Amino acid sequence: MTIPVLKPDYDEQTKEELLKVLESGWVGQGPKCFEFEEKFAEYVGAKYCIMTNSGTSALDLCLKVYNIKGGELITTPMTFVSDAIVGEWNGMDVTFADVKEDDLCIDPEAIKITPETKAIIAVDSHGRLANIKEIREKVTQVEPMSGTSYAPLIIEDAAHACLTQGAGKDADITIWSFQAVKSLPIFDGGAITTNDEKIYRRLRTLTWLGVEKSTWDRVGKKYTWDYDITQSEGIKGYMTDVQAVIGLGQLRRLPLMLARRRTIQRRYNEAFEGHDWFKKPKYSETVQYYTPQFERRDELSDFLALKGITTSVHFKPLSEMTYWKKAVKNPLPVTDKVWKNLLSLPVFNSLSDIDIQYIINQVLNFYEK
Repeated sequence: MTIPVLKPDYDEQTKEELLKVLESGWVGQGPKCFEFEEKFAEYVGAKYCIMTNSGTSALDLCLKVYNIKGGELITTPMTFVSDAIVGEWNGMDVTFADVKEDDLCIDPEAIKITPETKAIIAVDSHGRLANIKEIREKVTQVEPMSGTSYAPLIIEDAAHACLTQGAGKDADITIWSFQAVKSLPIFDGGAITTNDEKIYRRLRTLTWLGVEKSTWDRVGKKYTWDYDITQSEGIKGYMTDVQAVIGLGQLRRLPLMLARRRTIQRRYNEAFEGHDWFKKPKYSETVQYYTPQFERRDELSDFLALKGITTSVHFKPLSEMTYWKKAVKNPLPVTDKVWKNLLSLPVFNSLSDIDIQYIINQVLNFYEK
């Protein structure tokens, strides 16, 4: 059998609760979604939460809710394409800023704000927090754009940081992801958290194509078919109760699942530290990916594949992708250097102690042969 690099798992209580939702006849956005929003907001320390069908939708909605169109979006090349493509969806010119080698987060010193810069997406890479406070210092030196209170908007992509202490605290708005390999895995899903009530209320309609009342809201004591549409900016981006009930179960288990990931991180570090072919990754609370730097990375990956161990690279930079080379407008020396040695080893909640030791043994065997 092959050991996957990432794998979600669900407990029996979650499966039972899912079956209840399936049998209830209400599987769209409804009471479980709103319960998940309330509990998640409390969990991360935010006033408001809107659940979405993906982290990508959440990113798109962050730009739409602030009426951002055109101008420049700055983000990191060391991420999934969502952080860049939402800029193009909203008519923006995307620019990459380099990362820091220790945490792979966007380097505030590499961010070059211009009069055209309208938004910055800072990614909490591998669960390690981007330095939003330093980014804020650069942003506050710029005059707010006409008709806004921000210059530019700072969006925190906390898709890898559910839950790293301090995530979601310093940005203007924060998104989260519950895609199948995330630290709180559903099968897909996302969330937006904010402390701004006005933004929260507008997001509620934006997730449903501008419709001012969800179907669940219109059920009430007496069903009404009537509703209004007050804008054209929305997308179909809401979460369903099928997703939300799984999310509630995973939220209940999250502390134990993260503890297991940190145990795996510690086991790998202890086994490989001190070898000159290994550079330990900076500590992560979520261990979204365990990605050290290895010498002869590609050879190691091929060797482990023959031994039934799946690995991956998180991330092949967007700056290496044919389409996104246009966003490389400044040098990216750290990105260009570091990514060539990164390799993700398996790390997930149900990875057994036997499999962990097997992986360790095979890595050691590769370098000793």
